[in-house]
Amino acid sequence: MTNANAPDGSNLLPAIVTVGFGTTIAMWFAGFLTHLPGMGLPAMAIGLLLLALHFLGGVVGGRLAASKRGWQVGLGAGTLSALLNLLIVGSVVASDTETNTLRPGWPMIVLGAIGTGAVLGLVGGVIGGAKPRVAQEASPMGKRLWLARFSKVAALSALTVLLSGGLVTSTGAGLAVPDWPTSYNANMFLYPLSKMTGGIYYEHAHRLFGSLVGLTTLVLCIIVVATEPRKWVKGVALLAFLAVCGQGVLGGIRVTSADSTSPTMLADNKTSLILAMVHGITAQLFFALLCALAAILSRSWITHRDADRPAERSLRLFACLLFGALVLQLSMGSAARHLHHPHILWTHVGFAVFVIIFAAMAGFRAIG
Repeated sequence: MTNANAPDGSNLLPAIVTVGFGTTIAMWFAGFLTHLPGMGLPAMAIGLLLLALHFLGGVVGGRLAASKRGWQVGLGAGTLSALLNLLIVGSVVASDTETNTLRPGWPMIVLGAIGTGAVLGLVGGVIGGAKPRVAQEASPMGKRLWLARFSKVAALSALTVLLSGGLVTSTGAGLAVPDWPTSYNANMFLYPLSKMTGGIYYEHAHRLFGSLVGLTTLVLCIIVVATEPRKWVKGVALLAFLAVCGQGVLGGIRVTSADSTSPTMLADNKTSLILAMVHGITAQLFFALLCALAAILSRSWITHRDADRPAERSLRLFACLLFGALVLQLSMGSAARHLHHPHILWTHVGFAVFVIIFAAMAGFRAIG
C-alpha cells in the first residue's frame, strides 16, 4: 500500500516546509533548555542532541512521504532547517558586539552547518522512507493536509515564545537587554552566545524565539493566502501575521519606553509595566488564534460541516462566555504577576472557579 497522504510532485514543497520548520523549532527549544543557566551540560552532549534532532526530522519527513520521495523530503527539510538555524549560528561566529565582526573562518562554519544539516536530513529521509506510514484512508486533499500540519507547527512555535516569555517575567529579566531591536548595540542575530548569561540569556532567547515565530507565521500566511479557497480563512491568516508583528513591536516599545538603567526607576516606570502586562495578555491570545487557525485548516473542520441547529447556537453562546472569562482571567493573572498585589492574586484564584464552570458548560454542550 502507498501513503495516500504522502507528498507527490505538487505538494513536495509544502512537505519540506512543514518538516523543516518543525525540525528547527524542536532544535531551538532543545538548545534553549540545555543552555539554561545552571544546567552545565557539556558542549559535546548538546551538539550530539541537536544533531540527533536534525536526523530525526529527516526520518519523520521520510515516514510521511512516499517511499520514492522520502529522501527528497528529508534532504529538503534538512537543508531548510540548516538555513533557518543560521539565525542562531550567527551568535556562535560573532566575536565583537561593537563592530558586529565575525570570527576568522566563519564562512566554513556556515557552509559546514548547512552541509551537515542536508546530509543528516538526507540520511534520515532515506531511512524513514524505507518504511513509510500507511494511510488509514485515501484522501484527495494533498496540499491542504500539509497546510493543516504546518499550521500545527506554527502553533507550537508560538508556544515556545510563551514559555520563554514566562521565564523572562518569572526571573525579572524583562529589561536585561536595554535596547531594541539591537542587543547592546549589536545586531540581534550577531550577539555572542558567550555573553548570553543570567537575565540576558532569558531575554535575548525570547527575542530569538520571537523572530522564528514571526518568520513561521509569515510563511503560513503566504501559503494560506496562495492556496486556501475560503476567503475568510485568508483573513484569519492575515490577522495572525499582523498580530505577530504587533507583538514584536509592542515588546520592543516596552523596552525602549524604560529610558533608565536604574533598577529603581525601571521598577517604577508605569508605562513599561503596563506594556509588559498587555504584551503578556496578547501573546496568549495570539497563541489561541494560531490554535484556532490550525483547527480551521484541519481535515475534520473541512470535511464535517453541520447544519446551524439550535444546539450549536447555544454552544456558541457558551464558547463566547468562556472566551470572555478567559480573557478576564488572563488580565488578572498578568496584573498579579507584574503588580504583586495580594488582592488581585486572590481575585485571580477565585475567578478560576467561574472559568472552570464555563469550560465545563461549553465542553459538555460540544460533546452533546
